[in-house]
Amino acid sequence: MAMEILGENAQRVAKCEVKFNGETGYEIQDGPYKHVVDFRAYTCTCRSWQLKGISCAHAITAMHYKNYEVEPYVDHWYRKDTYLKAYSRFIQPLTSMNLWPTSTLPAIEPPVRTAMPGRPKKKRKKAADEPKKKFGKGTRIGRQMRCSLKTKRDWN
Repeated sequence: MAMEILGENAQRVAKCEVKFNGETGYEIQDGPYKHVVDFRAYTCTCRSWQLKGISCAHAITAMHYKNYEVEPYVDHWYRKDTYLKAYSRFIQPLTSMNLWPTSTLPAIEPPVRTAMPGRPKKKRKKAADEPKKKFGKGTRIGRQMRCSLKTKRDWN
């Protein structure tokens, strides 16, 4: 992966122009942008070299100008010997959870719920899989209407 990114950056070198800027510093013109590369600090103002650990196109341009090799400037995490060292030991399997020793510490409890400010909502939020209401408000068609107010005659 690191060599693939390095190859892509090496292809972008043709668009860059080198301007010497001291013993280890170089000013690289990349289209309308200017970047400063410093070999001592392994830095470029585009910050790609610092973030990835892989030389950016500006740093590779300055390396070609000075006839430096590009591979030594790639971070050691991407090298084969570091990879082999990381995976040289075996990971030992663990026993099942019921064989683990029990802890004397108290069990972890959930945090205390605090009421949030503001008036609570009237309607609850329905779940996405919850069915929607099939019928709306009842209609008056087919119903016998009755007045709920008592007339004068009913009071007597």
